[in-house]
Amino acid sequence: MKKYLLHIFLLLFIGFVPGALVAQQTKEELTKQRQSLMKEIDDLNANLRIIQGDKKLTLRILEQRRRKVAALDELVSNINKKIKQLDDDLYLKQVEIYRLNKELDTLKENYKKSIVFAYKNRSNYQYLNFLFSSKNFNDAIKRVAYLKGYRKLREAEADRIKNTQVFLQQNIAQLNTAKDDKKQTLVAQTEQLKNLEDAKKEQEEHLKEIKGQEKEIFAQISKKEKQRRELSNAINAAIKKEIAEAEKKEKERIAKLKADAEAKRKQLEAEAKAKADAAAKAKADADAKTKADATVKAEADAKAKKAEDEAKTAEQKSKSYNTEVANAGKVIIGSSGKQREYNPFDGTKEGLKMSENFETYKHKLSWPVDMGQVCGEFGPTKVMKLDVINDGIFICLPIGTSVKVIADGIITSVQDMGDYSFVMVRHGKYRTIYNKLSSVNVSVGQSISAGSIVGKAAASDSNGDGEVEFRVMNGNNKFENPRNWLKSR
Repeated sequence: MKKYLLHIFLLLFIGFVPGALVAQQTKEELTKQRQSLMKEIDDLNANLRIIQGDKKLTLRILEQRRRKVAALDELVSNINKKIKQLDDDLYLKQVEIYRLNKELDTLKENYKKSIVFAYKNRSNYQYLNFLFSSKNFNDAIKRVAYLKGYRKLREAEADRIKNTQVFLQQNIAQLNTAKDDKKQTLVAQTEQLKNLEDAKKEQEEHLKEIKGQEKEIFAQISKKEKQRRELSNAINAAIKKEIAEAEKKEKERIAKLKADAEAKRKQLEAEAKAKADAAAKAKADADAKTKADATVKAEADAKAKKAEDEAKTAEQKSKSYNTEVANAGKVIIGSSGKQREYNPFDGTKEGLKMSENFETYKHKLSWPVDMGQVCGEFGPTKVMKLDVINDGIFICLPIGTSVKVIADGIITSVQDMGDYSFVMVRHGKYRTIYNKLSSVNVSVGQSISAGSIVGKAAASDSNGDGEVEFRVMNGNNKFENPRNWLKSR
C-alpha cells in the first residue's frame, strides 16, 4: 500500500514540475506531427511508385528510400510517445477513480449517520425542547439557525454524493475511452513497425540491385558536390562583398551620427549650463527675499524650483544622448526594448524590421513553390559509404514551375552558374537562396514582397524533371534547415 501511495505521489509531483510539462509534447502536437508524417510517407510512396526502376534517378530513389525509413522511424517514435501518454492517463484515471470511490464511501457513511441521527431525533417535542431550553432569546435564535444549517448541511451532503457519483461515472467512461484508444494505437504501432521493417528490407534490396552502378552513382555525387562547392563559394563571395558595403555604410552612418552628436552635445551642455545658472540665480533671488512678503517669497521659491527641474532635465537629456551615441555600432535594441546581438544589417530601422519580421514568422513562412516533392533533405547523409552534404533542401517538380520569395526582402545577388542561375534575398540579417533557376525575374537592389516570383525551376541533372534548391542562412551566415522556418505542408 505504501509503495502504491508513493507511486501516486511521484506521478502527481512530476505533473506539477514546469520542466516536465515543457519537455513533454501535448496530445494535439503529437497528433499533428503524426498526421504530417503519414502524409509525407504517402507522398514518398506515391513518388517512389512513379520513379521506381528509372536508372537515371538512382540517387533520388536512394534519398526517397532513406527519407521513408527516417519518416517511419519518426512515426513509430511518435506512436510510442502517445502510448506512454495513454499509459500515464490510464494510471491517473485509475487513481482518480479509486479516490472518488473512497470519497463516495466516506460521504455515504457520513450521510447514513446523519440520517440515523435525524430519525432518532425526529419528534417535534425534542425539537421544541431543544429550543425552549435556551437561556435567552439570542440563544434561541442561534439554535434555530443551527437547525436550519444542519438541514442545509444534509442537503449539501446529498448533492455532493450525487456530484461525486457523476464525476465517478465520467471518469469511468474516460477510462474506457482511453483503453479503446490504447488498443487502436497498439494496432497502429504494430502496423508501422512492420512497415518500417519492410522499408529497411526494400532499402537493403535496392542497394544490392544497384551494386553495379557504383561508378555512375559516385560520378553523380561528385558532380553534385562540385556544384554545392561552386554555389557556396559564389554565395560567400557575394556576402563578403555585401558585408563590406554594409560595414562601410554603417561606419559612415556612425561617423555622421557622432559628428551630429558632438554638435548636439555642446548645444545640450550649453542649455544645461544656462538652465543651471538660471536655477542658481532664481535660488539666490528667493533667498534674498527671505524677509519679504510671504506671497512674493512663495512665488520666488516656485520659480527657483521650476528652474532647478529644468536644469536637471537638460542635464539628463545630455547624458542619455551621449550614451545613445556611445552605443552606436555596438548595441542593437529591438522593437520590444530588449538588446540584440549586434549585426551591421540591423543598424537601420528598415533592416531591423525585416529581421524581426523574419523571426516572428519562424515555422509559419510559406514554401517557395506550390507543388513538388522534397527529394533531398538538409544536412549530411551517407549514400553507399559516401558522405553527401546538402546545405538546403531539394524540391523535385515540373520544369518551369514558378519559384517565389518566402518573405519581404531585398535582392542582393543574381548569378548565372552556367546551366542554371540562383537568386539571393536578404531579410535584414537573414538570407534565403533560390538555386537551380532556368530564368530570373528580378534584379540586384530590388525590394521584393513575400510571394513575388523570383524565377522558374530549371531541369535536374539526372532526367527531364525540374529541380529547385532552397537555402536559409542565419545572421552568422550559417545554413539552417529550411524546414525549421517553413510551415507544414
